Amino acid sequence: MYTINFKGKPHPKDGKLVKLDMILFQTGYPRVSKALNVSGRYEDWDQATQNFKPKSKDAAGKNKILIDLRLKYQKVAEGWEAEGIEWSPVQWSHYFDTEDKNIRTKKVKVLPISQCIDIIIENMKDQKRLKNGKFISCVNNARQYYYLRSQLQKFTQEVYDRSFSTYYFRDIDEKFLKDFVFYLQERGLKEGTSAGLPERLKKFVGVFYNASLMGQPYTDKRIFDCVSQHFKRKENPPQTIPYKIITQMEEMDKSIFSKKEIFWIDIFLFSFYTGGMASIDVCYLIWDCIVDDIIIYERTKFPKEAEMPFNKKAKAIVEKYKDKCFQNYVLPIFTVKHKTEHQQFKRVKRLQEKVNRTLKKVARELKLEKEFTWYAARGTFITKMIDEGYHPIAVAKFAGNSPNTIYKHYWDQTHKDDVLKHMNEMF
Repeated sequence: MYTINFKGKPHPKDGKLVKLDMILFQTGYPRVSKALNVSGRYEDWDQATQNFKPKSKDAAGKNKILIDLRLKYQKVAEGWEAEGIEWSPVQWSHYFDTEDKNIRTKKVKVLPISQCIDIIIENMKDQKRLKNGKFISCVNNARQYYYLRSQLQKFTQEVYDRSFSTYYFRDIDEKFLKDFVFYLQERGLKEGTSAGLPERLKKFVGVFYNASLMGQPYTDKRIFDCVSQHFKRKENPPQTIPYKIITQMEEMDKSIFSKKEIFWIDIFLFSFYTGGMASIDVCYLIWDCIVDDIIIYERTKFPKEAEMPFNKKAKAIVEKYKDKCFQNYVLPIFTVKHKTEHQQFKRVKRLQEKVNRTLKKVARELKLEKEFTWYAARGTFITKMIDEGYHPIAVAKFAGNSPNTIYKHYWDQTHKDDVLKHMNEMF
């Protein structure tokens, strides 16, 4: 148990003023007193409430300082308790002394924003994450910061006729952010896209966060509150197709398709039968991820683990191509030519385009009302499993999502005609 209290007594140099001490206590240790640089008239201090009386001079400001101070030290103690660290009130009382000293003695060179982004990009290039027994760099994430810098360069040049390299964090205000949002929205209207507005804003916040760790001034992220409504990506309806289309794809006459196109169709079907596995995870899937007929892997795009039974349909597709696979990969996506991560990334992008192009051809051959892409495998699997009565928690585990996410982004009502017929019979 620990407590934080404020105690006031007449100031030794002037009895009309109050001298405030913060009393830190933890069970099993003697109390520690810490003098505060907050004072006022002694008669205005209320020891019962440990606050200055509401009607006294500057009471609101002084009381806010005390509240903030209490919360500041309370947060430290809560962190220590959560981590199971043994600590004493003496350590507690000096916690911020070291921090303040470091702030005073450490000289930070103030950098332009563009230079900070360059540092962030270089740092991210050197970072690696362990995914499914393979180290993956953060180059793709670094690329997003590169795109942000390019957009900001174009924006400041076109709107303000000023080079972005001359901007410091102190130059970023509400007007700048709102103008940047309008600039991207206007460009998006011309292109028929969102111009990556939510992503660009989130990365811009990331620049402020990383720059604050570098000790750069004027990096308070709260400046983005004025454009917070633009952070959410526009919600699109789930790209889900009726399960019968999966069956039609398996049974359709494939004589009009080339061998490569048939392979790309099989890749899509494999994705469906492995829990709607994302395209990049299909490409990087290795045999080490399959244990006792269970596919267990950590999703590349999210820190979520998926656990999906390796069923007969998925096995049949793997068996069909097992002699063509490179190294320990489950499917023949990569070859000896794809040595570097960049080469593999380009290979995945090209494969996605080829699969999507083939799926458009499938939609035309099956005379479907609308086309679909590789992304449909996930929503279709989730919808099929939920419609079959599987618990959402189980389905979420198969897909590597949360139950909330699968309902919000993937599940869709694909039997609208059946529902209408059933309702007419019921009512």
